[in-house]
Amino acid sequence: MLACGVCGTELHGRPASRRIADPDWVALEPKPRLRYADDTPEAIVAPDALVPFAVERATARRLLRDWARRRPFAPRELRRIDESTTFRAAFVPHWVWQARTRSRFKAARGEHYWMRVGAAGGKGSRVRALRWRPAAGTVDRDFTGVAIPATVRLEGRMLADLMRDWRLGNALPFRMEQLDGCWVQRYDLEPEVGLELAKARMAAAVEREVRIRVGGDEQHVPSIDTAYAGLGYRLVLLPVWLASYAHRGRRRMVAVHGESGRVLGERPWSAVKLGIGIFLMLAVSGLILYFSRLSAFGAPNSQRVRTGRGYRVEMNYRRKRATAPANRACTPRKRASHPRLRRRTPLEFRERQ
Repeated sequence: MLACGVCGTELHGRPASRRIADPDWVALEPKPRLRYADDTPEAIVAPDALVPFAVERATARRLLRDWARRRPFAPRELRRIDESTTFRAAFVPHWVWQARTRSRFKAARGEHYWMRVGAAGGKGSRVRALRWRPAAGTVDRDFTGVAIPATVRLEGRMLADLMRDWRLGNALPFRMEQLDGCWVQRYDLEPEVGLELAKARMAAAVEREVRIRVGGDEQHVPSIDTAYAGLGYRLVLLPVWLASYAHRGRRRMVAVHGESGRVLGERPWSAVKLGIGIFLMLAVSGLILYFSRLSAFGAPNSQRVRTGRGYRVEMNYRRKRATAPANRACTPRKRASHPRLRRRTPLEFRERQ
């Protein structure tokens, strides 16, 4: 097991002496290798292609600053990440595989149908059942660009999101001068490990194709035998702008896509800012509730009707269980033109009696 003390990533694998060799990998021709300028004895696979930057440095800083400012309750380090000294142009290595596959499968196709159970004469409850039928066939697929990240320095979710916007068709043949002023990440996963991951991704695509070919309401695919032809791979460097910041004793990474300009990164919360925001929200809510109750139940005595029928009507109307006569008395009525012709309310009639 290989563990990184900075990002906490763990990589499990077998020792080279006990690793099972893939026959497809053994049949591949070896790639040319490069050595470091400081006479390091370890040799690395030479890159085959490189995707150039489409986003300039100033644009990447602006996108990073706008992204950080749209994150409320963020720590101070994230707010100033565009001014970080760790901001740099980087190339992330990927193993890009291609292959032609032919897969023979044996499966079963399930079809739903309805039947009645539980009573004689066909009058029982109606239930749904499943009828299986055998299915078999062959599926041919061509894979031209299955990209596998060759590094564990970046988070897997971030690498997957970055991979959605990269266009491998824009790759140019690798030249050493293209790396001037850029940071190049060395690959951590060997190409034979990348082949295992690429085969797993190809197998998932083949299984989806098989299930579509089988059809029906449900599918059961116990066996798929896949043969690979025309297998090959390239080491392609993909562009990204990287910046990191420290928060609570941990280094966090933020990336700006080198082609689309999309910003990806972790979004931490500042406990102090979050606490102040919650306190202010509760204080404002309390003040609004206090003044609303004060206006409903604490009106000045000078605004109340103190004498005669109006005061009693107002008191009865404010009670939760007001009587029907009181409610009708509170309802505005059209006043008659002459005082003697005005119609008395039930409450006035009762008081006069």
